[in-house]
Amino acid sequence: MTINKRIKVMHFVSGFKNGGVEQVLLNYTGLINKNYDIKEIIVYQHKADPEKLSLSKKIGNTMIEIPAKRSGIFRHIYATYKLIKKERPDVVHAHMSLTNFVPLLIAKILKVPVRISHSHIAQDEFSPLLTPVLKKLTIFSATDLMACGEKAGKYMYGNNNFTILYNAINQEDYIFNSEWRREIRQKYNIPSDSFLLGSIGRCVYQKNQKFLVDIFNKFYQSNPNSYLVIIGDGELSKELDNYIAQQESKSNIIRIKGTRSTEKFYSAFDAFLMPSYYEGLPVVAIEAQTSKVTTLLSNTIDPSVKFSNVVKFISISDGPQKWLSKIVREKNRDKLSVKNNYNIKIQYPVLYNYYINALNKKNK
Repeated sequence: MTINKRIKVMHFVSGFKNGGVEQVLLNYTGLINKNYDIKEIIVYQHKADPEKLSLSKKIGNTMIEIPAKRSGIFRHIYATYKLIKKERPDVVHAHMSLTNFVPLLIAKILKVPVRISHSHIAQDEFSPLLTPVLKKLTIFSATDLMACGEKAGKYMYGNNNFTILYNAINQEDYIFNSEWRREIRQKYNIPSDSFLLGSIGRCVYQKNQKFLVDIFNKFYQSNPNSYLVIIGDGELSKELDNYIAQQESKSNIIRIKGTRSTEKFYSAFDAFLMPSYYEGLPVVAIEAQTSKVTTLLSNTIDPSVKFSNVVKFISISDGPQKWLSKIVREKNRDKLSVKNNYNIKIQYPVLYNYYINALNKKNK
């Protein structure tokens, strides 16, 4: 049986701010909404970023906020139940990794035909006793298992079969642009001949930004005409600011907390660093490569993120000196073609067709 009606997809995310999960969701839903007959609802917790919220509505998504789990788990569960029961979606697509089971189990009880668990992480900060239970609940509740990469899938689902949906981007937004380079450097008073290191990510334990500052301190000692830009806000933002204030290089470290548009910064950077303790398959690593900037990643990150020779993987345990040895400025930053897996114009039909095929199987 072929689906001959407008389908309704309900996405669940933890929050709707400036994270990679939110950006991937916007990349896919924007083109799917434009090209197919579909209604997409994004359900989020916590206060959303106003600009991201406005953009999501503009590209056709219905945005609904529900009480966060931390405000009371039963209140959160009841709100989720009421919403799914009212909307009767064809697909529930959960993007909350270890807590995917919450909307998926409710959707199972309410007989939603397609229930997708999407893993965006390859490690977590949950209790080692609780984590296996949450994974089993998620696998039990889902009809389909999905992940951003091999590591994230193996971590979440073990030996169960899963589908990889790539963290695809709009290539044109990230190709190196000399005007953008000039614009960003002028705006933040960064000399045109200085060496600029950059990092983009939430200020949380996972991102290991103090180590990033340690790397820059050593680099600055031999390169006083260098700068570091750290873009992102989060629960450890104040702690990071205090740490920076203690450093000799503090006057050359620029913190940017409020920007929503990061694509121009890659052109301004000479090197992009991501010394994370763990990741799934980070969107920023795809974006950085597309701009052809030297991209240094911790070796905890899924190696399949690499599609160009600007990427180097380094262990955090090797210390800042090892990272320093890999920092070079790419001489030729001409256009770099994005691997098809990471090109949103090629990948967005893959997700829509996945929904349709999954629904067709249920209707047989």
